[in-house]
Amino acid sequence: MKAFTLWFASLFIKNHTHTSDPDVRAHYGAFEGWVSIIGNTLLFAIKLVIGLAVNSAALIADAIHTLTDSATSAVVIVGFKMSRKPSDSKHPFGHGRIEPVATLIIAILLFVAGFELLKQSVASIMSPTVGVASYGTIAIVFATALAKEIMARFSFILGDHIDSDTLKADALHHRTDAFSTLLVIVALIASHFGYLQMDGIMGIGVSLAIFASAWAIAREAVNPLIGEAPPKNLLDDIEGACRAVSHVLGVHDIVVHNYGENRIVSLHIEVPHHLSATAVHEIAEDVEESVGRITGGMVVVHMDPINREHPHYQEVLENVRTVIAEDDRILTFHDLRIVGETLDRGTILFHITLTDDNSTTDHQTVLSDTRKKIAARFPHLDLLIKIAPMYSYNP
Repeated sequence: MKAFTLWFASLFIKNHTHTSDPDVRAHYGAFEGWVSIIGNTLLFAIKLVIGLAVNSAALIADAIHTLTDSATSAVVIVGFKMSRKPSDSKHPFGHGRIEPVATLIIAILLFVAGFELLKQSVASIMSPTVGVASYGTIAIVFATALAKEIMARFSFILGDHIDSDTLKADALHHRTDAFSTLLVIVALIASHFGYLQMDGIMGIGVSLAIFASAWAIAREAVNPLIGEAPPKNLLDDIEGACRAVSHVLGVHDIVVHNYGENRIVSLHIEVPHHLSATAVHEIAEDVEESVGRITGGMVVVHMDPINREHPHYQEVLENVRTVIAEDDRILTFHDLRIVGETLDRGTILFHITLTDDNSTTDHQTVLSDTRKKIAARFPHLDLLIKIAPMYSYNP
């Protein structure tokens, strides 16, 4: 089905292979949205007519669920259209985050629909009035479930193709509707055996499925809005691009901000201390260009001069490594520097990265323990140790 879906999309979307282009992404969103709206409207009409004919609360509820799919698809279209708007004075980072906002709206609409269906289903249990549907009618309802599953796969394929959580959310909505229709079929079959309350019970099952779908969609939508961690493979690519530049000794404090298709990356680069300001500037530009090709965004580089030729650098390095390796709370350290030429007077500076299971209240304990261990090895040196924030990645 993937080949057919992408071929079908190519008939309506110009430059369909340029999936990183905001305009192309918007066309994919509009395409998926309109296909969903047309399909959902037809299925809503079929379910509603049958539901009214047999007086099935579950099927009428399912029809309304299908109609809400059209509303969420409309949100998809509007969200993609607004997200492609260029930057302006009030939104200098662009409008890319409107896409997850649209996804969150879809989740809210689902919660509302699920609550209304829950109330209607409970009333149906208290006063069951469902009629008996023919097996031919049940077969038609089953066909609508198959149609919704096809629509779900259609949307999932497009969502994966352009890496869009919004389209995947719409796909999940389609799949939930297909599942709820199967519950309705159980209720319609049960009516043949006199279990009229099964209609309301299955209606509750439909509403719970909608709640589960809404929660999953909302969770995916909120993550990019509050600032989720960048994927590990992207961070590894950034590190590799930095280390490939001549004279780069190390990279740390990688921070990635996403604003839809606009991405801002900041990082620290370690370079030999003896290089001239001009040489350091050229290295920074090379890193910015190299990382920019990978991320497609703006890159800001901070340069840290490291003196590995210091007469006591290796001694200090090995001792710090030993202390860090003995503490399970610490993942790694970076940016090690020594101020002063001797171990009788001067300062040792470095940053440490903690494991994820350390709370903020533990930070001071870790710092205190690390200082004591380093001070025992170098009693005459001052120590300046800092903890890297959670939002920065340190290899």
